[in-house]
Amino acid sequence: MLVKNFFGILILLFNMIGLGYFLYLGALAMLEKISSSKKITEETAPIVKQKRPPLVLKDSIIPDQDDLLKDMDLSDLDNLNLDDFE
Repeated sequence: MLVKNFFGILILLFNMIGLGYFLYLGALAMLEKISSSKKITEETAPIVKQKRPPLVLKDSIIPDQDDLLKDMDLSDLDNLNLDDFE
């Protein structure tokens, strides 16, 4: 009987806490709604973002593909055994 009364009191207590929390949230929402209508909104000019020029790399740093193929030594690929890669 004592255990039954104890759990009943806990259930009622948690229900009251939950209702109090919902009332608190409702009061906060009402206060924010009331205070937002009273706020003075200042109209500011829209901020214009300045566009930076795109970053351009020097062309001399990156060689063309044609130059890379001319510099490669392809004679080493003749002795390559492709069966090793299976």
